[in-house]
Amino acid sequence: MSTVPQIDLSRSDSVIALRREFHHYPESAWTEYRTTCRVVELLTALSIPVRYGAAIHSRPHMYGLPSPAEDAAALERARQAGCDGALLSAMAGGYTGCVAIIDGGHPGKTIAIRVDLDCNTLSESADDDRLPVREGFASCRDGFMHACGHDGHAAIGLRLAAELWERRQEIHGQVRIIFQPAEEGLGGGASLVEAGVLDGVEILLGSHISMGLTPVGTVAAGTHGFLASTKIDVLIHGRGAHAGVCPEEGRNALAAAAAAVTNLLAISRTGQGASRINIGSLIAKAGRNVIPPEAKLSLETRGATDEINRYMEDAALRVIDAAAAMYGCTAEHRIMGRGGCTGSSPELAARVAEILEQVPGVDKILPSFDFRASEDITTMMQRVRSQGGQATELIFGAAIAAPHHSERFDFDESVLPLAVRSLMTLVLSL
Repeated sequence: MSTVPQIDLSRSDSVIALRREFHHYPESAWTEYRTTCRVVELLTALSIPVRYGAAIHSRPHMYGLPSPAEDAAALERARQAGCDGALLSAMAGGYTGCVAIIDGGHPGKTIAIRVDLDCNTLSESADDDRLPVREGFASCRDGFMHACGHDGHAAIGLRLAAELWERRQEIHGQVRIIFQPAEEGLGGGASLVEAGVLDGVEILLGSHISMGLTPVGTVAAGTHGFLASTKIDVLIHGRGAHAGVCPEEGRNALAAAAAAVTNLLAISRTGQGASRINIGSLIAKAGRNVIPPEAKLSLETRGATDEINRYMEDAALRVIDAAAAMYGCTAEHRIMGRGGCTGSSPELAARVAEILEQVPGVDKILPSFDFRASEDITTMMQRVRSQGGQATELIFGAAIAAPHHSERFDFDESVLPLAVRSLMTLVLSL
């Protein structure tokens, strides 16, 4: 990969350089080929054992895979960027992400740390008052942007791996650093879990930058308020026809989809807790004189509990089928991702809070943070807890330039070395 910057992971400033590199080359769910190759390359250069490819995935649980054409285009972009051909061949088909494995010098627990890799599908602001624009590391791909901090998370994981490898003789047990693909659509966690990546893990640590928590130096030791969520793609099948000559022979898929949207937003809420539904896109392409034969909807449901989300999901599918039938169409549903509502283990969060008091730069520690959104780590947390283990998600406070998932999103990069220092201290202490 001679075309990419030379970064020395042993340097403390490497975490910021890596974040900026990942930010410049964003890749969405299951197409994180360049990002994964870069991670594997840097880990291998340090002789850190790393697993990747089909061995860390369960194909039936890889939710939301791109089309074969999109996958081929992503692979070609990675080749053009200088990625190793053998690595790409091992990952082809969406098998992105990897797991670094560090065995300590003493017996002990198995600890996993999850960081994520994927970007959001929106175009980054080109306003020259933004740091990524001024410093030349804004997204090089129109329609794709790291707008949630996953570029920072990946950089944290790499720098942490280097630090822990250097001090591996001090570690009691094994550390697995999981570089997860496809977090944004809740698609990647289940694949890794079902492939056994979390088997035997006794402690799981996740972390996220900001989520509105500020400033740098404020850290939440645990998280609650995850919303269970289901991501759904719907294809409505109708029948095309001439809109003037023989409209009666058509079955208007767009009309069915529009009726579905209106009624999806009118689903009755439940008194059992918070619920959400959102339609992100409605696409139907036909000439103005053509009855649209197909329409596609992308939507999501959320709930404060798994039961509430299931209520919203069932109601949404019922509304879609009814709207399709009303116009003589049929509806095809495809689950693109799922996530639960598991919160942090109270005992582990309390222990994490105690350890964080030792970390220079941590000025304020919150026992728990209300996440108020969905996160794919919940699938991993549920698996670890089902095995008798404990899990928590830390939130590292940082000022942000705009809300998460906004085209102007950016964060205070000084949070990166603090996150590395905090996670390293936690691993060595736990």
